[in-house]
Amino acid sequence: MLKKIYLALFLFAAFACQAHPRISSNVEGSTNLQPDAKQSVVARELVNLIENFHYKKVKVDDDFSSIVFDKYLKALDPGKSYFLQSDIKDFEKFRTTLDDDLRKGDMSAPFYIFNVYQKRYTDRVNYALSQIDKSYEFNSDEKYTYDREDMPWLANSAEADALWSKRVKYELLNLKISSPDQDKNKKTLKDRYKSLISQSTKFNNQDVFQTIMNAFTETVDPHTSYFVPNKAQEFNEELARTFEGIGARLQLENEVVKVAEIIPGGPAYKAKTLNVNDRIIAVAQGKDGEFVDVVGWRIDVTVTKIKGPKGTVVRLKVIPAGQELSAKPKIVELVRDKVILEEQSAKKTVKTVTSD
Repeated sequence: MLKKIYLALFLFAAFACQAHPRISSNVEGSTNLQPDAKQSVVARELVNLIENFHYKKVKVDDDFSSIVFDKYLKALDPGKSYFLQSDIKDFEKFRTTLDDDLRKGDMSAPFYIFNVYQKRYTDRVNYALSQIDKSYEFNSDEKYTYDREDMPWLANSAEADALWSKRVKYELLNLKISSPDQDKNKKTLKDRYKSLISQSTKFNNQDVFQTIMNAFTETVDPHTSYFVPNKAQEFNEELARTFEGIGARLQLENEVVKVAEIIPGGPAYKAKTLNVNDRIIAVAQGKDGEFVDVVGWRIDVTVTKIKGPKGTVVRLKVIPAGQELSAKPKIVELVRDKVILEEQSAKKTVKTVTSD
């Protein structure tokens, strides 16, 4: 049984997308991704579909817009580690206008927000890189909050710098517990942050559109979703009920890939060496391949590394469920195989119901 209703829109019209009159389309220091004409058409049609053809007949109004706004910000910065309070104050002008913008096909506001996010993201990671070579002592009593979801947005750049200085120290401490070689640990952390920057440059306008459309459809209900073409391909694989890999569903939590489910009958299920809530921090191909640190990577990129042809070997560095990231990782070796998604197969039951 399908868990979600998916809206597949194959629209190939060419309508110009007008810039929002309240904002500049460019953000200094960002890649300045821009929406395209097709996305403008899809946004308009999606509002029409939701209001007129969805079973809930949802009204896309200011209240709806406010929920979309909050969901979009949370999707971009769930740990409140990048946006500043001044950014959020600036974005507030869009809180009750996203409904009107989407109805018109004007995607400039969500793209503006994303471009600010990407600039903050790049600034923070570059700052972290600049702090790694400092001398650190680990004998003082300090507190670092990794998950800031329930905390206020960062007040200013100084507070952001202080947070990220502690984050660098925290991550070096985690690496130090696993290995006493501080020079090696600093190199590992530098490579990790450089990878984060590299991955952020790979964002495209489809990624932005997917994120805002997810916020839109999730506001309708948790079982309605929209996806761009590459996500549609993943959905088609699920419809086929088979894929080749290790047989585990993954999700991203605080920039670390976590095992959300072990699929019955798959390689991971049979090997019993991988468990739900284990976190994958590195991936290697074959029995002798070099491990690649995947902390902070996009989950789709990590999944691509883990999936592969039937009969091939993949090795994972795993932090077992319930342990801190500082714990010594275990090595899990799995032989990829064809995985059948039995739980998605159609099933039937026949019941006799007697009335009165």
